[in-house]
Amino acid sequence: MNHRELRRTFLEFYAQRDHRVVPSSSLIPRDDPTMLFTSAGMVQFKPYWAGTVELPYRRATSIQKCLRASDLDQVGKTPRHGTFFEMLGNFSFGDYFKHEAIPWAWEYLTQVVKLDAERLYVSVFAEDDEAYNVWRNKVGLPAKKVVRLSAKDNFWGPVGGGGACGPCSEIYVDLGLEFGCGRAECAPGCDCDRFSEVYNIVFPQFNQLPDGTREPLKNRGIDTGMGMERLAAVSQKKKTIFETDLYAPIVKATARMLNVEVNSESRQMLYVAADHARALTFAIADGVIPSNEARGYILRSILRRALLFAHRRGVNEPFLYKVSGEVVELMRQWYPEVVAKREQAALIIKSEEERFLRTLDAGLERWQNVLETHKRDSLIPGEDLFKLHDTFGFHIELVKELAADAGVKLDTDGFERAMQEQRERSRKETSISTTATPVHEGAADWEFVGYESDEADTEITSFAKLPDGLYEVVLKRSPFYAERGGQVGDTGRIMGEGFELEVLNTYYKQGVPACKAKLVKGDVAVGKVIAAVDRERRREIERAHTATHLLHAALRKTLGDYVKQEGSLVEPGRLRFDFAAFEPMSLSQVLAVERMVYEQVVADRHVQALRNTPLDEARAMGALAFFGDQYGEQVTVVKVDDFSMELCGGTHLRSTGQIGLFRIISETGVAAGIRRIEALVGKAAFENAASERAVVTQLTDRLGGTEETLLKKVEGLAEEQKRLGEKLAGVSALLARAAGDELAARADDIGGIRVVTSHFPKFETGELRLVSDRMRELLKEKYVGLLTGGEGPRIRYVVFVSPDLQASLPAGKLAKLVGPAMGGGGGGRPDLAEGGGQLDKLTAGQEAFRSAVRAAV
Repeated sequence: MNHRELRRTFLEFYAQRDHRVVPSSSLIPRDDPTMLFTSAGMVQFKPYWAGTVELPYRRATSIQKCLRASDLDQVGKTPRHGTFFEMLGNFSFGDYFKHEAIPWAWEYLTQVVKLDAERLYVSVFAEDDEAYNVWRNKVGLPAKKVVRLSAKDNFWGPVGGGGACGPCSEIYVDLGLEFGCGRAECAPGCDCDRFSEVYNIVFPQFNQLPDGTREPLKNRGIDTGMGMERLAAVSQKKKTIFETDLYAPIVKATARMLNVEVNSESRQMLYVAADHARALTFAIADGVIPSNEARGYILRSILRRALLFAHRRGVNEPFLYKVSGEVVELMRQWYPEVVAKREQAALIIKSEEERFLRTLDAGLERWQNVLETHKRDSLIPGEDLFKLHDTFGFHIELVKELAADAGVKLDTDGFERAMQEQRERSRKETSISTTATPVHEGAADWEFVGYESDEADTEITSFAKLPDGLYEVVLKRSPFYAERGGQVGDTGRIMGEGFELEVLNTYYKQGVPACKAKLVKGDVAVGKVIAAVDRERRREIERAHTATHLLHAALRKTLGDYVKQEGSLVEPGRLRFDFAAFEPMSLSQVLAVERMVYEQVVADRHVQALRNTPLDEARAMGALAFFGDQYGEQVTVVKVDDFSMELCGGTHLRSTGQIGLFRIISETGVAAGIRRIEALVGKAAFENAASERAVVTQLTDRLGGTEETLLKKVEGLAEEQKRLGEKLAGVSALLARAAGDELAARADDIGGIRVVTSHFPKFETGELRLVSDRMRELLKEKYVGLLTGGEGPRIRYVVFVSPDLQASLPAGKLAKLVGPAMGGGGGGRPDLAEGGGQLDKLTAGQEAFRSAVRAAV
């Protein structure tokens, strides 16, 4: 059967037995922090067995997209391993059990798919007599066909470390002796590839708790899984999953792209590319992007492994992004999400390929050097592994494969220590240091009231004088927002009986908000005070913060929902927003984002802060939160109508119209895969616009005309400058040619070598090269030259050498002598080198050049 028939017949088979056909869920598990990816069909149904939700149905069937990277190193090397796969499954929640599930599975494989029953074997959990008897008495299999195995093979789950689990029964296909290990006792459960498991029937009976204990499930039932790829292989009589119609079109297309034949030498590389492109395409379509954390790390490892295999076959250009397109074409009928994200996936994959290819050769060279250094002890130290990871992007999983090929061991413990040290360094660099300030005893009882008011009647619970003469003050009820989440801390005033403090900053100190303040008058004392935030400054901060949420939403709507905040700074009238992206934004995209934000400002949307919302409820609402981010059980959801909704603890405006003005002033790259937008709001945006208006006015005054004709005026000036530049270049070439003629005629002779040195105050490096080119034409052989140019104090120089002298007097070596003598540096090729120095040391440089020539004669 082809894969289309397998999909149709499986779902129809169980639909006819009163199963609800349920669509595949995302590769990102919903509300399950124990898992990075959906790795089985049962994941979306875990609450149904546990009884924590009301059951919408008792029976279900699905074809679930899954991703597993636990056997990544085996993909392409065995006939059955893959990262992305589809799992056919039928499920029962407190309904039918073993007596129905087992015969149905057998019926589907033998009567619908028509697999040869003589080649089928089954296994059961050693202690599961009920399942054993169903196979023997109800299905009618002989005892030799039913194998009892231990819990290692036949007790399944739980997925992600907690939830439904229980014994299972598996159906195997005997692929034949050629796939076996040759042992007489080879049978289902053997580690060789002879017996391929195609259908796993799990009997969820227990709920495993986080501490490992098990309790009876409220809704015991059935959880089955059958890999589409393996079923296709046995039904289509293929030796590997890569020869089935799920992979073969992708493999063949990849071979055409790379201009290679599908043979024993290229097969592994092509299989890896096909599988890994499937994983990348589907994961990106579901919102995962390559990174160095969590899901993104796995995706990046998968991509880099594919590039490494291709590189070994001489492929040095990005190609996986094209393979991704083939995946989309093959799967578009069943997964419209990959069609919708086709261009986005290609863009992300290509960017990641280009990034890794820039360091791949250097990384492999480093690996070879490491191998050579440690070949005697056959153990690669952790610090070398860390260098490969940190500098060259060689993830430890990739290095493990290289090490296995080279027959060496890795100090993975040392690598983990080095990684942990880097994490600690990073934490120290990015955290706000408060070690120089004292601990405030009894200051834990505090309350932030700044969401509701800019001013509060409160009291100082503790204070301390700092070494710089300032004070650190803790309030019982504080209206001052402490720096967190990218939003800067508040400033303002604290006024007590006979004293006043100017608050310069507010930050967290051991979980307590502390104000750093300057004493304006009197003596600080514990007791009642009035605390007042600088209202104007706070409003400007809130303008920037609310605008940041609008910007984030606009970026996701314009570029794609893969956009994720990677960092931000929110300060009065200004914001900085770092986000994951894979190429610079075009001007039209920047304008589209700016326009989208401004539309929300003009519409004056209501900004709603839903405080003390349970985290699960916030996620159910669709609030933007990212895997790996740490949240408490109660969160604040900041919602701007239906345009933006995300978790945030900062302070915000009451409506978007209060932003007033929003202007993007720059879009730049700050790191690989990270872009940065800086924008102004409110008064700062107005000042920026006013400044631009003044510049435009001055230009129109000087150039004449109006604003509408200003661009044409500037374009005209640019054309004129270009014309004059070309004319000047022509004149310079004539002057350089004439200078070359003159110098060639009066070259000095040092031991049979014609030596030229000359300084041209009005020449730049380009003109110096033209002079050297002319002299090459005239002198032909046995010549060296040092030409300098510039009016000082810095000057440039060019060294050139005839072909017959480049071995004994390479230009690059001469430059290494001339540069330091002139108070600068330089270097280059044997025929031509360049550098710079100081005009007042020109004579010293020329003498060093001549001395080097004399020494070589």
